[in-house]
Amino acid sequence: MKWTGVNAASITAAITGGALVVSAILPHGRVDGLKLCPLYHLTGHLCPFCGMTRGFVAITHFDISAAVDFNPGTPLIYAAFVYMLWASFRALQRGETELKPVNKGLYYGWIIPTIFVFSFMFYQRVIKIWLL
Repeated sequence: MKWTGVNAASITAAITGGALVVSAILPHGRVDGLKLCPLYHLTGHLCPFCGMTRGFVAITHFDISAAVDFNPGTPLIYAAFVYMLWASFRALQRGETELKPVNKGLYYGWIIPTIFVFSFMFYQRVIKIWLL
């Protein structure tokens, strides 16, 4: 079912822009102990994505080292959010309702390190703790 009047570019802009605005509003330093992960609360162990919210807040407040400490994948996901926000604004500016596909070189330059980083995080936070 397609919604009439709401397009993919608008939804993408709202989601990515909302996440980036919220990370700017949250005070860096006061959310450092925040743990929103349901898996963490159920098991007491960090999941591969734990630290992303705190990392987003840290990057937005220009503290890259803290963001990487929270989760090494944060800069990669943050860059994807910024890119998607820019792409959605660009599409809306042109009067388009859909986003154009990402350049393959840019995509592979992002996806390969992202898979590597989160595979490492999965090993460190899940396999090493639960299986080894």
